[in-house]
Amino acid sequence: MLSRRDFLKLSAAGLLSVLLEEFLLPPGESRAAAPRLGRVTYSSIRVHREPSFQSERVGTYRFDTLLEIREQVWGGAPGDYNRIWYRVGEEQYVYSGGIQPVENVLNRVVTDLPPGGAVGELTVPYAESWWAINRNPFPAQRQYYASTHYIEEVVVDRRDGTLWYKAYDHLFPAYYYIRPEFVRLYSAEELAPLSPHVPPEEKFLEVRLDAQVVAAFEGERLVFWARTATGKGEFATPTGLFRTFHKRPTAHMVGGDGSDSLFDLPGVPFDTYITENGVAFHGAYWHNDFGAPRSHGCINLTPADARWIYRWTLPPVPPGQRFIYDPSQGTQVGVFETGPSPLTRRIR
Repeated sequence: MLSRRDFLKLSAAGLLSVLLEEFLLPPGESRAAAPRLGRVTYSSIRVHREPSFQSERVGTYRFDTLLEIREQVWGGAPGDYNRIWYRVGEEQYVYSGGIQPVENVLNRVVTDLPPGGAVGELTVPYAESWWAINRNPFPAQRQYYASTHYIEEVVVDRRDGTLWYKAYDHLFPAYYYIRPEFVRLYSAEELAPLSPHVPPEEKFLEVRLDAQVVAAFEGERLVFWARTATGKGEFATPTGLFRTFHKRPTAHMVGGDGSDSLFDLPGVPFDTYITENGVAFHGAYWHNDFGAPRSHGCINLTPADARWIYRWTLPPVPPGQRFIYDPSQGTQVGVFETGPSPLTRRIR
């Protein structure tokens, strides 16, 4: 495991991207642990005869198309920040950044919810939700694999006696309904704090904008790192020292400036905020393209990586609560353009 000093040496020498590249794929042409299904997250994605943007185009798949992923391969060109491609047919390859790896898993319906409710995760590629059921059903937004939902109640549809999960949307605020077999509820243990024995002052998160990496340290020891996609252009992620004072397991995020940048994203998983205007670590189900800036200021991670950050940082969200807001505590976060941070220089 790297120490903070080793991490900084790699960064200063420009070798961090090499380390990441070697971690992403072992030697050889392909990787055995490829996802089985993928959902197209771009408005459309081009199919190439070889795993390269320069190769012949042989087709196009549209948004939300589900593809069988037959193999995960190393493609692109030297210097590309993401060289993982998926083979989806004979001589048919698509860029992995526009494909969300998904599963199609149905779950047992839980009728005895814990006091205050529970956090659930969608386990199918996508599912419709409704603002109302019973006699006057009204459609809400489509929900996507790995999105999270705060389930407060199990209700019966008077039309046919089917069960639905009643979930809270904090943006409006309002309740929406989703079929329970599509949602897996997290246990308290799965959301329990990580490394609670480590003194708060020993925990530190570092975001490196040049390498697009998030690294977590306990004292001098690197305990976690992940590729990220931070803010781009006028929406650049702010640099400086922050704390994780506000957290929620699910958020409905909207924003943007102009028609080309507007977004409306329900069920954003595992949100750990570092600024009052909404900059946060969070999971992204709308792309799989980590390693280059592309967000509206937030620090995008895979949903699994976002859950790790959510659990490891302070303050913890108590079971049965939809969020916590406590500026009196929080884990230290440093966001830096490049080079060793002031904090790491101070503790060395």
